[in-house]
Amino acid sequence: MPWIIATIWPATQSPEKLKQLYENWVRILRFNCSHATHDWMKEVIQSAREVERAVWNKFAFLLDTKGPGIRTWELENPVDYVKWEEIKIVVDSSLVKNDKIMYVDYPYIIKDVEIWSLVRIESWLLDIRITKKATNYVIWVAENDATITSRRHVNLPGIPIRLPWLTDKDKDDILFWIEQNMSYVALSFARKEEDIQELKEFMYKNGWAHLKVIAKIENQEWIDNIAWIIRSADAIMVARWDLWAEVPVETIPSHQINLIQKTKRKGKKVIVATQMLESMITNNLPTRAEVSDIFYAVSQWADYLMLSWETSMWKHPVACIKVMNKIINEAEKYI
Repeated sequence: MPWIIATIWPATQSPEKLKQLYENWVRILRFNCSHATHDWMKEVIQSAREVERAVWNKFAFLLDTKGPGIRTWELENPVDYVKWEEIKIVVDSSLVKNDKIMYVDYPYIIKDVEIWSLVRIESWLLDIRITKKATNYVIWVAENDATITSRRHVNLPGIPIRLPWLTDKDKDDILFWIEQNMSYVALSFARKEEDIQELKEFMYKNGWAHLKVIAKIENQEWIDNIAWIIRSADAIMVARWDLWAEVPVETIPSHQINLIQKTKRKGKKVIVATQMLESMITNNLPTRAEVSDIFYAVSQWADYLMLSWETSMWKHPVACIKVMNKIINEAEKYI
């Protein structure tokens, strides 16, 4: 039976909520380093230890690194774009004369993109394609209407990103995790087997070689290198949110099946993650599609199912876990 991984944030940080999660088959608590601070994580870990003493059992703790990222500029007010509108993107902030000129903090974007290259702002919120390149800017055309706010994430599907994959923040977070005597870290936005080895060497030098590395499969480059990734990592996460922005959406189910099968054949563990009960962020029941999604992930022999926003900030975190637990049990009967 798959274990459930719950992302912890204000909606689930209290000892009472953590105990309810445990009672409904949550055994791994995930901390998202894109948002969590070290002091806050210490508080939650202490609360989880109280629950452990009450239930005479242990949680596992998963640190999900932030990794390198590309983002847009700071805005005082949201900016509206309409389909077919031309957008100028710059990498020099001094060239931003108005809100319609979009600054992106990736210095190589002008060099790396080609005519008709696709860029995704905040995972399908706004798709734009390049129509013109100059020395200090590129011109894109919007493929849909959208409203953009500050610091939106930027994806460049199919384009290798030239950024240090293990950032200073990641190293600081991993050192904190070592201080807490933890066992699992999820690796974001790495690109090749050598990246995993570099992380393991970093942990070894800091006296914690047994920290287990979970490789998050987030783009086509990782899919293409999956044989080497499986060999080096201790487990694989099918990170469907980022895959959704990086590969054709209709290919995600087949990628999920192939990633699970290849990983299981090598005796490694697999996590299926994100958007499993997205509708329950606001609703008290899932959609039929979400029920089927969980059912089929279990029938594909996933070892862990992970909830993100569903258990971190919104209305029905415990209800989400209860629903997932029921679906898992029903799928186990089928298997």
